[in-house]
Amino acid sequence: MIGQGTRKPKNVGQAMLGVYANAKHVNASGHVVGVNPKRDVREFKVRDQSGLLGIGQMVTANWFQEGQFVDAKSKTKGKGFTGVMKRWGMAGQPASHGASLSHRSMGSSGGGQGSGSRVHPGKKMAGRMGGEQHTVQNLKVMKVDDENGMIVVHGCVSGPNGALVKVQDAVKKSWPER
Repeated sequence: MIGQGTRKPKNVGQAMLGVYANAKHVNASGHVVGVNPKRDVREFKVRDQSGLLGIGQMVTANWFQEGQFVDAKSKTKGKGFTGVMKRWGMAGQPASHGASLSHRSMGSSGGGQGSGSRVHPGKKMAGRMGGEQHTVQNLKVMKVDDENGMIVVHGCVSGPNGALVKVQDAVKKSWPER
């Protein structure tokens, strides 16, 4: 597990407080201390035991190499409740020829008696758009800036400004040698 940020212990459940208390490590001054509760916690797959990090060890930008391929997972921008024209790109109804108050509606939601007189599962309808996890695969690392703790990738990363992005080695490319 890798965590970032901090949380007040009163806002963390008892079970997780026990996990953080049992995760002891030696800090810079040589004292044995527990790990503070983290705001965001994520898990990552590793190849073998050599990929595991020590307790309390920092992961910085230099963990990645220039030219390496990575996958970026993040939550997309939330758009709220949207209609079918925005959400699914449907054409809508005609502006004239008898269409009244239904220009941006989806039209029919299903067949009659022959198809069971029901709305079939997966029917594209209006609803909440965005706010889902999205993975962009095979982004090339162009630059690693360890001073500012940033990596520059070639391609788009979904999500709003300030979103938490999970960056990991690409699953469809060979892993770099460390």
